[in-house]
Amino acid sequence: MSEPVHAVTGAILGVLGAVSLLGVGSMLVPAAKRVAVPYSVLLAVLGAGIGAILASGSVFAGISGDILSGIRNISPDSESLLYLFLPPLLFAGGLTIDARRLFDDVWPVMLLAIVAVVLCCLAVGYALHIALSISLLTALVLGAIVSPTDTAAVLSIFRDIGAPRRLSVIVEGESLFNDAAAIALYVVLLQLLITGAEGGVFEVAIEFMIAMLGGIIIGYGLGRTFGWLVPLARGFMVTELTLSVALAYLSFIIAQHYAGASGIVAVVAAAITVSTTARTRLTPGTWEALLAIWRQLDFWATLLIFVLAAMKFPDAISQLSMSDVNGIIVVFIAALVARGFSLYGLMPVLAFARLAGPINFRYKTVLWWGGVRGAVTAALALSVADTELIDPETRRYIFVVAVGFVLATLFVNAITLRPLMKLLRLDKLDERERMVKNRVLALSRARVEREVAEAAKRLGLERAIQEQSSDEDARFRAELGPDDRLMVGLISACNRETELCIDYLQRGLADREVVDTMLAYTGRLLDSTLARGEKGYVEASRRNHQVTWRFRAALWLHREMQIEGPLAGEIAARFEIMLIKDRILADIKDFAANQLKPMIGDDAYARLEVILANRSASIHATHSALELQYPEYARLIRQRLVERLSLAIEESEYRVQLDQSLISAEVFEELENDRLRRMKALSHRPKLDLGLELTEMIAKVPLFTGVSRESIDRIAKLLRPQLHVQGEQIIKAGETGSEMYFIVSGEVDVMIRPHPVRLKRGDFFGEVALIKAQPRNADVVAATYCEVLTLRRRDLASLFRQYPGLEAHIARKAEERRGSEDVKPKS
Repeated sequence: MSEPVHAVTGAILGVLGAVSLLGVGSMLVPAAKRVAVPYSVLLAVLGAGIGAILASGSVFAGISGDILSGIRNISPDSESLLYLFLPPLLFAGGLTIDARRLFDDVWPVMLLAIVAVVLCCLAVGYALHIALSISLLTALVLGAIVSPTDTAAVLSIFRDIGAPRRLSVIVEGESLFNDAAAIALYVVLLQLLITGAEGGVFEVAIEFMIAMLGGIIIGYGLGRTFGWLVPLARGFMVTELTLSVALAYLSFIIAQHYAGASGIVAVVAAAITVSTTARTRLTPGTWEALLAIWRQLDFWATLLIFVLAAMKFPDAISQLSMSDVNGIIVVFIAALVARGFSLYGLMPVLAFARLAGPINFRYKTVLWWGGVRGAVTAALALSVADTELIDPETRRYIFVVAVGFVLATLFVNAITLRPLMKLLRLDKLDERERMVKNRVLALSRARVEREVAEAAKRLGLERAIQEQSSDEDARFRAELGPDDRLMVGLISACNRETELCIDYLQRGLADREVVDTMLAYTGRLLDSTLARGEKGYVEASRRNHQVTWRFRAALWLHREMQIEGPLAGEIAARFEIMLIKDRILADIKDFAANQLKPMIGDDAYARLEVILANRSASIHATHSALELQYPEYARLIRQRLVERLSLAIEESEYRVQLDQSLISAEVFEELENDRLRRMKALSHRPKLDLGLELTEMIAKVPLFTGVSRESIDRIAKLLRPQLHVQGEQIIKAGETGSEMYFIVSGEVDVMIRPHPVRLKRGDFFGEVALIKAQPRNADVVAATYCEVLTLRRRDLASLFRQYPGLEAHIARKAEERRGSEDVKPKS
């Protein structure tokens, strides 16, 4: 007896329609790959096809008809659309962006993400207003909607052709931040359009900046709260993943609805905060699962937005007028001109000002033509179409022109990107580049082959190691000059450094935060090598161990506000990074001697050996300077590294015993839990005491030896402690002196010609400029990390009144400086 067929409710139809769209849309991913067409193009075709069927009024029976009815029922209102779909679109991008690499190119990213968005909005708005007499406010709202770019197609091409990683980071940063900036601008302008309020450029700019700043503060605060909560849920992956979903939507709702700030900026700020500060606090394996979930949510949101927007276009086409077509053409041209001005006009200014490295003209052209619009523009257009507070004709016009522009960029720009790449000869390597690439790949394959053969031997299987042909190496050396062979060696060294960094992380020898920093360094090293060869490698390696902006910020906090916590953390992290770099570089030198030398030849290897030795000496000098200043802390860090290595070996031994059935799974789990507990205890870096307690520092200065405790307390009110890092300029020749310095620990070099003078603990300098009121006559540079006490000009007389003998001593030393010499070591 057959089961009765029940009526299909609206809820069931909605679910049926949504999952059907997701299923069909997901199959377009492999289809797009096969036909070499951007995925978003096929989504637009799917949506337009469904929209045409629905607009035709055709009736389908059975499940096909129910699916179409369900799809028709998927029509969220404008507010639901923004609150439901925008958070996953932006949160996923914020999690995956390489924040450390992003800060290296923050200026070009901000140019393309904020300046270019404003320029596009203004260019489109005024072009429509002047050319087609569209209301300026309506045109500016449309300009804000079409300003965010979807750079997926450009990123795909850059990865295919092996473009420098720096360009991919710039493009990813542009896509993420210009979405946030465009949406914040759109919200401000839309409110003006709805309310009819008058607002000048200044008022709009202020409101825009307040919305952006408010979103950053709220997102950062909630992201830090997430970082505080997840350790409480450690070991419960489902809780950690659910908290991330709650974070994304709460950031958007709290900022957008309750605080009047930019919700989407809050989402981006929260995601980046989680990526940079909270990922190491998650249960092992959770971060990868979290990324997978957010990639999935991003994929669903993009799919549904594109299809829903494209579905409405066939109906809009039936009402399409020549004015609409002209609007699409004007927007297309104005957007291209604005983007071209940003890339070809403003980007070179950044390079000239040394705020960013230059970008190759061919890559810049791909960036210009690849300004495709995508899901965010479609979502904002759908939102306007359903905003009943705007008159119907304005809603229709904005939607038609915006979606028409999206489709134009998809079917013109996106489809012609690869032909453009071929025209620019970016689709193939020249003969030299091809040989270099092939040899690097051959080296990697040979190493894999050896590892497989060793594993097979351990398993009792026969597998001969296929060594590289010496004839191939000889031909390679003959066909490529020493510079090209050196290039192969440098690229291989960079790749090996990346492998070793990941190996240190997997073995538990370094924290993820440390490894992420080192991977960012290595990425910059490889990009610079690919762009400029030996010179690029040397310059990048030199920059990689210079102090970062975070270090300088921490140093400023200490100098100006006497806050030493951030500086202690930065110095501790720097020491650990340099120590691990030193170990990794030792492995790289062995790798070069054993595996690279036979392939690149003796002449190229000799140059490579010198480059690596110089880099190793520089790194060793940096961490030796830290070790000299903080020997006890250095001992603790080394001991921690040894203990972590011991635990890594211990894990391997436990697994071998489990595999050989020497211990049961229960015993293994108990041993592993104990090992993880000890590993967790080692995850916290020892706290570094900078030794900047003022009275203790004063007691170390020989001039104040024997002074009573009461007197030291009085002196402490006049002196300020400072820490200077190796290579930092403390005094600049020619400047007006306002302070003198007492060295508590460390050493400084006084750059007196012809030979610099080295000052050590107990010396003082800078007094002549104060006593004789004359400019400094020599630079003074920190030779090591050094602690000094500074005495300001206004406090000098007070100190001399309290200690007349000190005044006489300093005056006598000043006379010994030989007139114009500002400093000289004590006799």
